[in-house]
Amino acid sequence: MSALKRYVAFLAVASAILAVLSGCGSSGKAETTSEVERPSADPPVYHQTAYDLETGWVQVASDEKVGDYLHTVWHDFASDDFKMVIDSRPAAGASPPMTAAELARVQASWLPKYKELSLKRVKLGRRPAVRFAYFGAGQERIEYFFEECGTSIIFRGSAEPATTNNFPFYYATMATNLKLVCDE
Repeated sequence: MSALKRYVAFLAVASAILAVLSGCGSSGKAETTSEVERPSADPPVYHQTAYDLETGWVQVASDEKVGDYLHTVWHDFASDDFKMVIDSRPAAGASPPMTAAELARVQASWLPKYKELSLKRVKLGRRPAVRFAYFGAGQERIEYFFEECGTSIIFRGSAEPATTNNFPFYYATMATNLKLVCDE
């Protein structure tokens, strides 16, 4: 069994165990005030202002206004070491994806132990994007920048280096599966 299949199997088993345990001794509300309630679908589909995302991860922040962006954060239910952050905003007035990625590169270069791994144009399914991968402040990081349906997206993933075997594949899959809300 490949490492990816073992990881996916682990996530499925851990999700099932977490679902059973979450009903024991709790009121069904989030345990901390920073967590938001999870949708009831299995796996959950989170409906944000600009997009929908299906994930079993724990949502910590939902469309919080940060500057011009709506900022949403998830973490792996088994570990806070894996984080997924999506910032969305109207594309009008936003930097084009490559420009935004180059600005992120400049900002990341100030992190302790910064090392760039790649900055290149990629395809997320049929969606053109810019992928910026680097190491900084003790974490592997990957960022995707793209525009679709009049929305600018910055998709960020991070993980501790010891846990990054499937890190790039997982975040590429999640960014590819992001469904933007389009006015048609």
